[in-house]
Amino acid sequence: MKIITSLAGLQTHTPCVLALGTFDGLHRGHLDVIGTARTLAQKLQLQTAVFTFSNHPYACINPKRVPVALLSEAGKLAMLKKVGVDLLLDIPFDENLAALTPDDFLARLRPLQSRCMVVGENFSYGFEGNGNTDSLKLAGTQLGFEVIVRPLLTEHGKVISSTAIRSLIQAGKLAFANQMLGRIYSVTGVVAPGFKRGRTLGFPTANLYLDRSRVALPPPGVYAVQVQLATGKTYPGMANLGLNPTFTDVRQEVLESHIFGVQEQLYGQTIRVALAKFIRPEKKFAAVTALQAQLQQDKMAIQTFWGRSRN
Repeated sequence: MKIITSLAGLQTHTPCVLALGTFDGLHRGHLDVIGTARTLAQKLQLQTAVFTFSNHPYACINPKRVPVALLSEAGKLAMLKKVGVDLLLDIPFDENLAALTPDDFLARLRPLQSRCMVVGENFSYGFEGNGNTDSLKLAGTQLGFEVIVRPLLTEHGKVISSTAIRSLIQAGKLAFANQMLGRIYSVTGVVAPGFKRGRTLGFPTANLYLDRSRVALPPPGVYAVQVQLATGKTYPGMANLGLNPTFTDVRQEVLESHIFGVQEQLYGQTIRVALAKFIRPEKKFAAVTALQAQLQQDKMAIQTFWGRSRN
């Protein structure tokens, strides 16, 4: 997958089918737009191209309203490559881009030689979002490209959107959020040293320190998880998200993942932890022995869950 990070001096490319959108969560609705573009591109023997932003537009327009992330930049790139995107325009949304009129914006894309543009029905573009699907269709008629407008997808009668998914995750409705995403919601980070208490309890953990003001997180508690290591291998496990209230020295929220079948040190490695199922709320225990007993019960419940999931 070729990646372009600036529209300045964009060179003429092989003709393509272009999917356009913010694509900040790559949920089922986003993937429907991109998949439609890819299917048509394959039929016409053209490249599949995607235009999106490397940052959320609010980062430029209204920084205080930047929503928490559903997907890391690295995760977005990996997913787009996996679904077969040939050319990615991953453009920073800045003041210059925000000031472009709808016509100017489309003029900047002309070197891509788009034979067709695919968008969702709520797509807008240009200064203050003055361009919409109607103006895009008109421009296509004038400039010689087709426009396909995909309807918004729904799940249980609710429109699939990044905003809805964030709210569901934060409310602890992971199953519904995962249905909208089309995958298990995950967080990615670099494993950091902790207090090394897990190994003394018989449950060594890989710790990711997280910030709810930046990343969408469900309520504190114990979760069944899948952990993908830097090697690409994925393992089932159990994790505690929160401040570990049995102890009083934890100051930053942490996701502590005990990975079944993995013993090696993972410090400094980037891992991805998928939150599959909520097991129980976080709890303060009166004694470490009570905590150990509960962890054993959690492990049994989660192993049973993963056993059923594989069947």
